[in-house]
Amino acid sequence: MDFLERAAFFRGALGFEGLTREQLGEIAQAAFSKRFVKGEIIFDQNDPCKCFHAVAKGLVKVSIFSPSGFRMTYLIARPGEPLNLVGPFIGSPRTLSAEAMEDSVVVCMKRQDFTAMVFKNPVLITNIISILGHALDSANSRMIDMLEKRVDQRLLRVLHTLNHKFGAVLNFTSSELAELAGTTGESTLRAMSRLRRMGIVETARGVVRIVDPERLEHLGSETFWI
Repeated sequence: MDFLERAAFFRGALGFEGLTREQLGEIAQAAFSKRFVKGEIIFDQNDPCKCFHAVAKGLVKVSIFSPSGFRMTYLIARPGEPLNLVGPFIGSPRTLSAEAMEDSVVVCMKRQDFTAMVFKNPVLITNIISILGHALDSANSRMIDMLEKRVDQRLLRVLHTLNHKFGAVLNFTSSELAELAGTTGESTLRAMSRLRRMGIVETARGVVRIVDPERLEHLGSETFWI
């Protein structure tokens, strides 16, 4: 991406609202882009944070891991969405991993450059706090879901959220849905079979089609941050 493409990206990127053209140009000047092929790791768990990252093209999932290897995906970032708003401020390793779900382009900024821009433009601080507040509320809600709700209920909420974000045709595997719902692939397959019999979804290899969005919205309750 050249300078003009980066400047256009930041004009529409989440968290950069309210900045002037000159401020966005200064941020674009400090940024650079990287390409990642499907399945490539953008940053891995326990890596020290060296850069701020945001998706410019493609799709990226950000997941958290337990010591036993259990993986839960808490963000699927599409173009315009940041991947790591906390890391640049602390620099120390975190238990997060970002992986390209398809061939992707990621806009990056060195950690020190990003934090300098944030402190220079206080509107960014307000924007970042707002985003992190939504993310924290969603994380707490999903934690309660895992304690209280059955797999079917959690999966309905995942599908309802994905439908709102990506539309009726969802290019996700059962493993990816399981990581979003906080369950196993086997449990997800059984739950999806029940949803097919109910006429809510149709499935093919790596694709889920929402065929009854109204019923899904009724059963899926509210969406969450993803």
